[in-house]
Amino acid sequence: MVTGFNTDVKYKGVTYHVQTEDKGRDNPLIETLIYKGGEILASRRLPYADIVKGPDTEAAITHLMEEQHKAMLLEVKKGRYGPPEEPAQAED
Repeated sequence: MVTGFNTDVKYKGVTYHVQTEDKGRDNPLIETLIYKGGEILASRRLPYADIVKGPDTEAAITHLMEEQHKAMLLEVKKGRYGPPEEPAQAED
């Protein structure tokens, strides 16, 4: 049983921590948080109550966790949570 994933990813010299966890069958929810220096920058929650009733539940939940974790990692790598870009300076 996979309970979660933790990954540190760097963007422009800043380390972000991405954490994804399954809240369990009593609270069927996959939650991913993005941290920078202990501060939560973003979260994404995916309820999965409908999957608990189906076959191969464990594999389906693991797949959802992996996909959500990868998507949030990609957002960090694309700079979504980085500092705003400086406008280009015009030269005289």
